[in-house]
Amino acid sequence: MRKNVMAVIVIVVLITGCARQGGNSRTMAITTVTEYGKSLDWCHTNNLIAFGKMGDDSYYDVYVMNPDGSNERCLTCSGCPQRHNGNPAWHPSGEYIVFTAQNEDAVGDEIDRIAIPGRGVNCNLWVATNDGTTFWQLTNHKTSFINPKGIIHPQFSHDGNKLLWAERLQNKRGTSWGEWALKVADFISDDGCHLDNIQVYQPGETSSFYESHAFSEDDPKILFSGNLVADQLESGLDIYELDLKTQQLTRLTETFEDWDEHAHYSPDGQRIAWMSSTNLENLGITFDDLRYQTWGLKLKTELWVMDANGSNKQQLTSFNGPENPEYSGNVIVSDSAWSPDGTKIAATIAYKDLKNRQGYSSRIVLIELDFQEIASQKPFGVGFLTLGITDEQTKISWGLPVVTVLLFDFLKWQPFGGWNFSNSINFLFIEV
Repeated sequence: MRKNVMAVIVIVVLITGCARQGGNSRTMAITTVTEYGKSLDWCHTNNLIAFGKMGDDSYYDVYVMNPDGSNERCLTCSGCPQRHNGNPAWHPSGEYIVFTAQNEDAVGDEIDRIAIPGRGVNCNLWVATNDGTTFWQLTNHKTSFINPKGIIHPQFSHDGNKLLWAERLQNKRGTSWGEWALKVADFISDDGCHLDNIQVYQPGETSSFYESHAFSEDDPKILFSGNLVADQLESGLDIYELDLKTQQLTRLTETFEDWDEHAHYSPDGQRIAWMSSTNLENLGITFDDLRYQTWGLKLKTELWVMDANGSNKQQLTSFNGPENPEYSGNVIVSDSAWSPDGTKIAATIAYKDLKNRQGYSSRIVLIELDFQEIASQKPFGVGFLTLGITDEQTKISWGLPVVTVLLFDFLKWQPFGGWNFSNSINFLFIEV
């Protein structure tokens, strides 16, 4: 009988990179899909994008289009309130689109300005069939010019049975935008559409602002942004994950002054794309900028991606970098949505445009991701590899501590898939 041969290899790899790495080599191509777009959602069932778009009347409406921008059609140009309509989100079946709609009696220039989708004051939740023929009002907040309520960014759960949104509850002394909460309700579509069993969540030390982003895979958690730390301005938003059952709160970004928002899980739940002002200098946004809604004149952001546990943060775009080909001046990358296969991200960018009477314009762009480059930027560490060779098989296991290690050319990182081996030996990887 042959004796087993055992070899122990110790591999030491220098730790590289910083907490947040910059650069734009992680994108392969960026193309414009449509002009004047705003918040958006990409349906993974019918491969259609729903998005907000400003019309000639200076109000937003919800539109639907193909990912290449073709076959664009308006969903909310009739059948619902004809003021600001936006923040659309697809039901996972592709049969419905939920959105926010400004109340018809909420009139006036200042009222219009704070009812823009994403600000949502004096707005309610509505839902429509995907062809725009039937509409239902889901919430019924009355218009108020003194202490208004508001709703932003509804999101469906993956099974379509829950609806998440962020809601302004009332004025609150010492805050820029009032008191807010996250709400989750049962979405009922039998014999018409309505909500039931509304639950209210206000995690963190403060409740001065929340923005709802997504349900996690299998729907046990929700992803959102907010300034949950005492004395943190709304311009210092961070990304959080909340377990709805245990109420466990996980902070995924920890930048007290950077603006982190619009976070969305990749289709397999392994990554999160979000927008951030990190690495774009001190923006100088003040309490009064937030209070009077002038913060947009100072804000600059880029699109970032991280692992779902908050690690491996990497910058994807460089719209604000003069040395980069996609430079567009001062740019805000805002809402985004992953393609069904997870290889692309559609994102909204706003940029200064002095020809526009509002001083800015926006567009939706399609970003093709270079996952080989993203994978190659994963931080390395020190590990201990035990290689045991037998007649029947070859086994690999890690000693403690368990860290990410680059094992020569035959060990390659696959996006969303872990380590794969490219040589002809039949390896069995044991993860501990």
